[in-house]
Amino acid sequence: MMEKTSIWWMRRDLRLSDNPALYAALEAGSVIPLFILDPKFDSASPRRRNFLYEGLHALDRDLRARGSYLVLRSGPPLEVLRALLAETGAAAIFAEEDFTPYARERDAAVARALPLTLIHGQTVHHPLALLKPDGTPYTVYTPFSKTWKALLPADLTPLPAPKTIPTPAGIRTDPLPAFQANPGFPAGEAEALRRLNQFTNSPITNYHESRNRLDLDGTSRLSPYLRFGMISLRQAVHAALPSPSGRGGGGEGAATWLNELIWREFYISILYHFPHVAHTAFNPGEWLNSWAFLRICP
Repeated sequence: MMEKTSIWWMRRDLRLSDNPALYAALEAGSVIPLFILDPKFDSASPRRRNFLYEGLHALDRDLRARGSYLVLRSGPPLEVLRALLAETGAAAIFAEEDFTPYARERDAAVARALPLTLIHGQTVHHPLALLKPDGTPYTVYTPFSKTWKALLPADLTPLPAPKTIPTPAGIRTDPLPAFQANPGFPAGEAEALRRLNQFTNSPITNYHESRNRLDLDGTSRLSPYLRFGMISLRQAVHAALPSPSGRGGGGEGAATWLNELIWREFYISILYHFPHVAHTAFNPGEWLNSWAFLRICP
């Protein structure tokens, strides 16, 4: 049986560990790891662009250590993907499902024209899996959190990074963009995992007290890594759980941090079910808006 080649289209999942979309692509055969510099990203702040660009360099190094490499292209995603399919003969595209209004519109347009398969991996629970008994979405955190915890899988062990990633040679790739490093926040999966390990092995125990102390280094400092998917929510939640495999220890600090992670997922769910909050308040006069979850610093 002839091996198939698939495109692994990364967007907000710049990691090799605990990446279901990558595993789905590997199950189909050889993999083309693709990141598209979407023109929509041009309006991002210089700090955000630098963090992304540094993360792409780190990801390319991690891929090359496994016999692969990052393919970088610039342009509208549908045009880039159509061209790459024609160039390589790839049979499928796998991508982690994204829940922002723009991402959903973009992916729907791609799926109408090309063989795109979306894989759930950005959250622990899909927004459609957490609904009230009457089938409507939660709009209040406390009942959402109770249901979220009740539906938590017994085994949340993250997927390991593949040891090898077979990728066809010779695919054209644009040069990786230059970046200005931020010493306080080096980008990349390795740094994200290091921070998670350091935080959950000690500071997490006092998180409930230290997170609001400006004179203490009491937070995880993982927010930008979660934003770009250099670490997954599953990995963060697993580390916080009071279990033999988790490192949270079951104390009040770990419970508080876990609730902050659930808050992040709650905002993603709100954005999924009520996309208008990307531009306006959830309810007139109320503070909730879609981008609040991007500002949470768990």
